[in-house]
Amino acid sequence: MAQRNGSSHGEDTPLVVAVLGAGGFIGTHLVEHLLAAGKYAILGIDLTSEKLSGIEGAAFTFYEADIRQAPALLEQLVRRADVVVDLIAYANPSMYVTEPLEVFDLNFVQNLEIAKLCMAHRKRLIQYSSAEVYGKGTEGGAYAEDTSDSVFGPVHKQRWIYAAGKMLLERVLYAQGVAGNLDCTIIRPFNFIGSRIDYLVPAHAIGGPRVFPHFMSALLTGGPLRLVDGGHVRRAFLHVADANTAFQTILDQPEQTRNQIYNVGNPENDLTIREVALLMIDLYEELTGRRPTSEVVDISGEDFYGVGYEDSSRLPPDIAKLRRLGWAPRHDTRTTFREAMAFYLKGVQEHRRPCKLETEIGAVAGAMPARVPRNTP
Repeated sequence: MAQRNGSSHGEDTPLVVAVLGAGGFIGTHLVEHLLAAGKYAILGIDLTSEKLSGIEGAAFTFYEADIRQAPALLEQLVRRADVVVDLIAYANPSMYVTEPLEVFDLNFVQNLEIAKLCMAHRKRLIQYSSAEVYGKGTEGGAYAEDTSDSVFGPVHKQRWIYAAGKMLLERVLYAQGVAGNLDCTIIRPFNFIGSRIDYLVPAHAIGGPRVFPHFMSALLTGGPLRLVDGGHVRRAFLHVADANTAFQTILDQPEQTRNQIYNVGNPENDLTIREVALLMIDLYEELTGRRPTSEVVDISGEDFYGVGYEDSSRLPPDIAKLRRLGWAPRHDTRTTFREAMAFYLKGVQEHRRPCKLETEIGAVAGAMPARVPRNTP
């Protein structure tokens, strides 16, 4: 198995952490966090380094490549690492119904190949999964890692291929762990929020990334905040800084976390999507001193994402298991959203003009690509 001390081999030999998907939202924040700790050697790979602009250090080596086109490089990174952090996945709801086979290939098939490399080279794997493995949200109470059921929609609702692929990967990794073939910990993220989350979109766009960038884009451009199916579904949001400390807690306790699954979320920050829209409107006025011109409008899920769309009605996390390791979230809902929104507004102010075009939105969002990040969550 990999080195088991969690944080370092010794005073002079840093733990080598390979972050697969280092250029995405979660990945860039993890790299930043690990660099600040000053005790890791970090290897990163992704399709693009755009979101990594300004994040650098002698301990960080980044490779711009597609893992599907560079298998030798991928194996080299796994072989050099002590811990492999796998963030590679599509996290774009519109793709689940428009490109389900592509989603399954990357989220399951390619991730399974990474796990096989970790088994072959006896490396510790920290696998990021998804809260969506809990399915439609039919249970009462919060979702616990080791006791809650998962209920997905019918096969023709292709939106569930994302959650099903994530769950299937979890089951294979867990089985390999039980068999003694893999040292793995699985993280189920619950709606992380922060700077660099996704890419911003034009005011007229439908489908695409997660709810925050859609609402933020609308506020910046004066476009409508579209509530899918009335915005009645509930989500629990977590500040990305709290997500980083959760990861650190797991990284530093390898024996306790081996072959375990952990929810990473904040049950106190539980809102309907309609409440999110109203909160962001209020925070926009607080941060800018002016009331936004955007309106809140309703749209059906199939009109917004496409035929075959369904959603989880509620996803409240039970975080007792991770709390027992000493972790707890610190940021409340308002702080979480205010700090994420301030990042985008700062970009607008620095450019000294309103965002109107897709290219301008990309520019003020910290050089975020105005396209789907193809292999990072």
